[in-house]
Amino acid sequence: MKAELTTDKPARAGRATQIAAMVITGLAAFTWVYFGRLYLIHDPDEWRIANQQLGYPAYIIPLIGVTHILGGVGLLIPNVPRLTEWIYAALSIDLLLAFYSQLNSGGSPWDKFDPILVMAFVFASYVLRRCMRANKWSI
Repeated sequence: MKAELTTDKPARAGRATQIAAMVITGLAAFTWVYFGRLYLIHDPDEWRIANQQLGYPAYIIPLIGVTHILGGVGLLIPNVPRLTEWIYAALSIDLLLAFYSQLNSGGSPWDKFDPILVMAFVFASYVLRRCMRANKWSI
């Protein structure tokens, strides 16, 4: 009788998925909190872009900062699937609207695709977290 060789490929794949989910979700959350902080501390460059280039009124920019920080922190909350689904939906809507705002404003053509790049991180985070939830893992 041959002895069967057992491999732990599924365990390694699961661990790699967990690590990828944590890293990508952490990067996405950091991005949201970082830019939210810039809006709240009245960073001149970010306020100039939001107010003059994109045409957002000055009174709405701090609110955008608060929602960005709440979204970034919300991404890091574990084991609350309904809340994270709502957060991912809100972030996706925000990024689609940011892309639309960028398309209708002046500036560099490359700046117009910044929201799409961030959307790729948010989408990757969402997919990896769904894989983790399907396998009953926690982030």
